Amino acid sequence: MSNAFSNEDVAAAAEVLAESIRRHAAVMVDSDAPVRDALGAIEALRTSARRYEEVIFGTSGWGPVFADLDEDDFDEDDEHDHDHEHDHVVEHGTTPPMAVTVRARYDYLIPDPDALIRAGQLARMRSWDGDPHGAEPVAGVGEAIYELFHLSGATFPALEVGELEPGSGFMTVHHTAAPLEPDDVVGPGVDLEELLISDEEDELLYDLAEPRYATREEAEEAGRRLESDEGM
Repeated sequence: MSNAFSNEDVAAAAEVLAESIRRHAAVMVDSDAPVRDALGAIEALRTSARRYEEVIFGTSGWGPVFADLDEDDFDEDDEHDHDHEHDHVVEHGTTPPMAVTVRARYDYLIPDPDALIRAGQLARMRSWDGDPHGAEPVAGVGEAIYELFHLSGATFPALEVGELEPGSGFMTVHHTAAPLEPDDVVGPGVDLEELLISDEEDELLYDLAEPRYATREEAEEAGRRLESDEGM
């Protein structure tokens, strides 16, 4: 593949990432650090990590390097030796595994839809390497996002690309007594939107709101409004 970035671009992105890591570490161990400093360090680290992945991908085709860090991608022997017939089997007299439902909505801005489609095209070419489907054009934004998912093997890490600007979002975690079965999500009469609504019997375990503001002033003003509401 032709390199979209130079060796100097790689070195510069690596240095910015290293400095962001050092700054993040310094803030995280400082118990007196203001919340805005912590949030700024986190955002700077995320931004520099995305840039580093973009440069590495444009130079070598490898990436994303920070996705699925908890998975052992190189332990292939264990994967092949695993007996899938015993997956999810509960021994008689033992407690069944706990089931949770994670629901999330995260919005993204797309400054340049054509650039996102090109990123999806590259993802398709990489994930379908050697297959004629890899040469077929990506039809639009939705298909481009699917191809990013397909290449990454994950959801939100796949969307950490320069062509998408993260917006506000939220996540909930519920304890559910009725986890999804394959027939719940495919087949006639399935309403996927309805499945995103929590059941009355689900127990809310955790919720997380992640607002994203255009400026620090907007964030600070929102923080003051929140403190005012909590004090009422």
